[in-house]
Amino acid sequence: ADDTLVLNALNGNICITATNGKIRLQGTDIELVAIGEGDKGKGHITCSATEQFTVHKTPKIILDSDSLTKITSGGIMWIASNSCMKIYSSIIRGVTDAVAIKDSKVGGQYFCKENNQTN
Repeated sequence: ADDTLVLNALNGNICITATNGKIRLQGTDIELVAIGEGDKGKGHITCSATEQFTVHKTPKIILDSDSLTKITSGGIMWIASNSCMKIYSSIIRGVTDAVAIKDSKVGGQYFCKENNQTN
């Protein structure tokens, strides 16, 4: 129940680098927590990879956000389910890239432009 190792930097960063090797974190549970300070641009967790980001061999993946969840791709995106896929929303809006040339009767060019920029 007690903490066995505590690594603390009161000010500044902690950098762990393996120039020619892997960094492995292994434990019964792993928690990543970023504590922000309101609108000061803090409280973010960023993951990036130059080639591939893979989550595998897990029975459940749960993404839960209060205001926005966005998954984008500049290329191909696959969404597949072998048993049941449920989609629920108060409004579901689908727009194809055809509206980039000629707007649809319900609009869509703005939605197209907004979503053709992957961030």
